[in-house]
Amino acid sequence: MRGLRLFGTAIVMILALSAPVFAENEKPDATLELTQASAAIFFGYTWGGGTLTFQDKAYPVDIDAFSIFALGFAKAKVSAEVFHLKKLDDFNGTYLAGSVEGTLGAGAGATTMRNQNGVVIQLFTTTEGLNLKVAPEGVRLYIK
Repeated sequence: MRGLRLFGTAIVMILALSAPVFAENEKPDATLELTQASAAIFFGYTWGGGTLTFQDKAYPVDIDAFSIFALGFAKAKVSAEVFHLKKLDDFNGTYLAGSVEGTLGAGAGATTMRNQNGVVIQLFTTTEGLNLKVAPEGVRLYIK
C-alpha cells in the first residue's frame, strides 16, 4: 500500500511539473537540440550533448540526468524551446522535470522543466529502444 501511495504522489508531482509555466503566445528566448541516451532499472541515468542557440549564437551543451520509476534503454533526439533566458549564465543548472515517455522500438515524450534561475525548457523527444518512464527527474544542463 505504501508503494502505491508513493507512486501516486510521484504521478501528481509529474503532472504539476509538466503543467505549462509560460503564456501560450510567449516566444522562446532560445532553442535547444540534444542527442542523449538513457539506461534504467527503476533508477535511471541519462547522458548526452547538443547545442543551445541563443541570440544568434550556438553554444555546445552537456546533459546528465537521474530519474526514478524508469525501466529500459533508449536513445533520443530532443528539440526544445527555452523561455525566460535573459542572460547566458542563467542557462546552467539543475532543472526539475516530470517526464512521461514510452518506447517500444520508436516512441515520443514531452517534458517541461525549470531551473533555479527561473529558466523554463519545453522538450519534445523522439526515442528508439525499449523504455518506460513516468518519472520525476533532476536534469543538469551546462554550457561546455
